[in-house]
Amino acid sequence: MLTSGKELGLAPREKPGHFEIALDARITDPAAFRVSFVILLDGDLVMSPEHLGVAYMAATLRAAGFSCEIREAEHGHHQEVVDAIAAYAPGLVCFTLMSLNVPSCVEFCAALRKEMPEVVIACGGPAGTFTGTDVLRVNPHADIVAVGEGEPIILDLAQRLALGEAIADCPGIGYRDEDGGYRQNPARPLVHNLEVLPYPVRDQLIAHGNKLEYVRVSTSRGCVARCTFCSAPNLGNRVQAGKAWRGVGPDYVLDEVEQLVRDHRFRTFDFIDSTFEDPDGGRVGKKRVRAIAEGILDRGLDIYYNVCMRAENWSDCAEDHDLLDLLVRSGLEKVNVGIESGVPEELLLWEKRATVEDNISIIRLLREHGIYLAMGFIPFHPYATVETLTQNADFLREHAGHNLRRLTERLEVYPGTSIARKLADDGLLGPGYEDNLDPYDYRHSDERVERLAVHFASLYNDEDYHKRGVITDQSAVFEFETFNVVVQTFVSRLYRRFHALPGAMEVLERFKDFLHETRQDMGRQNHEFFMENLDDVLTDRLDPAKRRRQLEQIEARFRTCIDRIRAEQLRVGMRLHRFGADVTAISSSLPPVTPGGAPRSYNGGAPTW
Repeated sequence: MLTSGKELGLAPREKPGHFEIALDARITDPAAFRVSFVILLDGDLVMSPEHLGVAYMAATLRAAGFSCEIREAEHGHHQEVVDAIAAYAPGLVCFTLMSLNVPSCVEFCAALRKEMPEVVIACGGPAGTFTGTDVLRVNPHADIVAVGEGEPIILDLAQRLALGEAIADCPGIGYRDEDGGYRQNPARPLVHNLEVLPYPVRDQLIAHGNKLEYVRVSTSRGCVARCTFCSAPNLGNRVQAGKAWRGVGPDYVLDEVEQLVRDHRFRTFDFIDSTFEDPDGGRVGKKRVRAIAEGILDRGLDIYYNVCMRAENWSDCAEDHDLLDLLVRSGLEKVNVGIESGVPEELLLWEKRATVEDNISIIRLLREHGIYLAMGFIPFHPYATVETLTQNADFLREHAGHNLRRLTERLEVYPGTSIARKLADDGLLGPGYEDNLDPYDYRHSDERVERLAVHFASLYNDEDYHKRGVITDQSAVFEFETFNVVVQTFVSRLYRRFHALPGAMEVLERFKDFLHETRQDMGRQNHEFFMENLDDVLTDRLDPAKRRRQLEQIEARFRTCIDRIRAEQLRVGMRLHRFGADVTAISSSLPPVTPGGAPRSYNGGAPTW
């Protein structure tokens, strides 16, 4: 058994916060040891499968010389992936767990264990980090659970397993002992200098033929907020010692983005930081954001990107308007904001720093700058009342109600969160939650809200979504959300590209007016639908036949809306083409390099206004 991190070159055991990639000298052929990473396509990963946590771990292993692969497993199609893994013959198979994919992981591991009885199976991710050895109890086929950041753990594990060494003193893991009991080792400290990590591998982008919806980029880890429902590492749920927020410098970010544009001809990015303008949301954070945006322009990177922001960090001041203008010029087109509620008492429940007024302000600011708002919203939760549901419906009708699902969203309870502890203390968390990690295993304080939550959850997709939140089939309601984003970015990209083209602005302004009227109409209909259903459920007037009619009506209404917008979008493209605009210039990927010559230019960099 190894007892010294020095033998493996694993600095986390020597100096808190420090990490370097070093190979034990006794491992002469690291490539002979293989690791398989399995990405279970449940929940939001169905929409965009790229998983950066896995990509960073794979990059770390390859930097040390180990062999590894990344495989996606679609829900309901596990056996073919199991067969492929068996043919690869790894010594270690790893899963990243979130609450939604725990049942799928158990199912997959059962099939894997049948094919490969001796393989070591490890689980990590948010669910692993916050439940520890409970994962091993829930999943009898798993051998190891990783707690915390994966790069130091996976490198340590791979070296121990390659050497045939014991893992009993490996920091950051839980495991089964020889007697079948569960052991939890102390967590490792956080990695402070993220720039020592290699850039994540892009196996999934390559596997999808460079045709993902967007590529994910991480510029920081951690969050200084305390949102009670959030399982991202934040000040309220820390399990590892170290700085709450760690970020890389602007040049490090820009080098990675430039490399992705050059090597993959791809230019649509999702910056997955919990809050893009952290560490403080103010002068320091915004100085870093400004440097990234200016660097994009200075390097001529003609890209598009999305970020997450917090409402309280932005105000109607000249400095913020100027920075938002700069961000748009550099390619920002969508922002995700955790609005969560239009009710002050609920914002206190979630320990949000933003007020209702802050939320209204950022909705207005983003709209003024032509940035699409993708909001988090949680009207249904164990403490909701009929009154808060009505207030939230009115808030959305007034400010952003065209996506029906925002009106009916349910709280997902994640392990390790403050809200999970509160629900347990208040007797509202289901008795089997610790065993199944079902994010919907709770009851509501108000039985009327319980009935409403069950009713609205059954209006979309199939039973996989109703019961577990797993997206295996998309209704028109879901498709509209995705399509709506695409249409909005279609407009913002055309504005950015062709604003100076004579005649183009008039076409785009008419299309914007059409979209605004359409969304307003959808918001009105969604509000009417919600309030009618609320009244029907509360008065026991909603019968099965009416529900079936509603499902058909919802599907038809959203499908018709999509078709109308798409038809008008096509007409816009044709009109712009007559003015000399090449609409294909706004695609997410760039044309391939011209054979035998220099790379094709993508308009010499981002245009300025």
